[in-house]
Amino acid sequence: MASFFIPLTGLNADTTALNEIANDLANMNTTGYKSQTVNFSDLFSQEVGTTGSGDPIEVGMGTQVANTETDFSTGTADSTGLDTDVALDGNGFFVVDDGGQQYLTRDGNFSLNSSGDLVTSDGASVMGYPATNGVVDTNAPLTAINIPENETQAPSATTTFSMDATLDSDASVGTTATGSLDVYDSLGQSYLATVTYTNTGTNQWSYSISVPETLNANTSTANTISYQFGTSGGTVANVDPSTNLTITGANASGVSTTIAAPTVTSGESITTYAAALQSELTAAGITGTVNANATTGQLTITGTGLTTSGSVVQDLIPSSGATGTLTFNSDGNLVSPSSDISGISFSGLEDGASSMDMTWNLFGSNGAGTITQVASTSAVSSTTQNGYAAGNYTGFTIGSDGTVTASFSNGQTLNVGQIALGTVANEQGLQSNANDEYSTTLASGTASIGTSGSDGLGTMQDGALEESNVNISQEFSDLIIAQRAFEANAKSITTFDTVTGDAIQMVH
Repeated sequence: MASFFIPLTGLNADTTALNEIANDLANMNTTGYKSQTVNFSDLFSQEVGTTGSGDPIEVGMGTQVANTETDFSTGTADSTGLDTDVALDGNGFFVVDDGGQQYLTRDGNFSLNSSGDLVTSDGASVMGYPATNGVVDTNAPLTAINIPENETQAPSATTTFSMDATLDSDASVGTTATGSLDVYDSLGQSYLATVTYTNTGTNQWSYSISVPETLNANTSTANTISYQFGTSGGTVANVDPSTNLTITGANASGVSTTIAAPTVTSGESITTYAAALQSELTAAGITGTVNANATTGQLTITGTGLTTSGSVVQDLIPSSGATGTLTFNSDGNLVSPSSDISGISFSGLEDGASSMDMTWNLFGSNGAGTITQVASTSAVSSTTQNGYAAGNYTGFTIGSDGTVTASFSNGQTLNVGQIALGTVANEQGLQSNANDEYSTTLASGTASIGTSGSDGLGTMQDGALEESNVNISQEFSDLIIAQRAFEANAKSITTFDTVTGDAIQMVH
């Protein structure tokens, strides 16, 4: 009898609705989960006759599940503070790859695998655009986002520098002013470059740029402290008298004693400096032997338990193009040189690095000179330069546009990629898989790939996760409705069972 079939279709549809509601409630705390709604439609109707006016008399045959509709609205972002977590606000999906199969997901609960790849909780690679030398190429094919956890960033030599300074227009001829900044050679060694300004007349100043060699101790073997003076194969070391080198060691009584390295007149040989240092150690009672190799320029201090701090400042590194004249007009503006100064070179570096070839940027982006002359005490307000030492990886961040930027101990950052986002023409056509992942279908259309914040795609929030968008109040309301519908259909079946039983009794 159709009477039994009709409520059975209702029970079947209501069971599906109850299952979906239960699934939503079970996934309330699932990252990026999207709630679903079950929609019904009626089955075909049976025509049992017509009215006098010809209108059809139809009897329905029950209900069926028409579709399940997913709510893709954005869930609330929950801050986690973890660099690997990313919340997506707005349209789109993260693009992930699992064994060559591409999926879409809203779950930004990522982590790093042993290779440094950014991966999902089930190990799928997070895909994005690659970067070369910090420049992201959005025209390149997608690749796994890799974080350079174990890499050391190579040093970069200083090629440009600038100095914002004011020179005293009331200064007398011969007055000097100085400004200093750190510069780096091709091996990442830092040097303190000093620009000395000397007043040579009205609105006229000369400049001279110097870079001294700074020598730090290198404990090459046990109980031996070594210094390398001069250039390779040099025979003398012109040591500047201003030195902060200290040496600590035990005297004959076992008491720890610290001495300051002697000041030696610039131009003296390395052997003379070694003799003076030996005298200082002996006078303090520190057991230690100083040796100097005039051929290699190496000085060593040998003794038990010796330690050192500070450095020795050697003679200036040979330079070219490091002197000249600055001319100012009556308003204190720099008029000559009229452009940046190039060709500043420092060669013969002790560590064997390439010569430092630099340009002094005398003018800012607005065309105004960075050096001015006013009736005020000469002063340097700021300096900039573009070199840096080698640096170890320290962490990474993900920008709102999905750009992944690695940080290094030398203060530098480097873009290593950009997380891609995908979208489809019909989100309801996506096929839901496990692990909050979706596959494209003929109904959804193929995924269009782009970057965060472009073409209607959402933006990203680093250190956060998108919560599910399950509305518990709505789910409980729908649960009551589905329960009542199920009970009503069950009641219909018991009613039809009673009617059928009465009919059978009438026959018998």
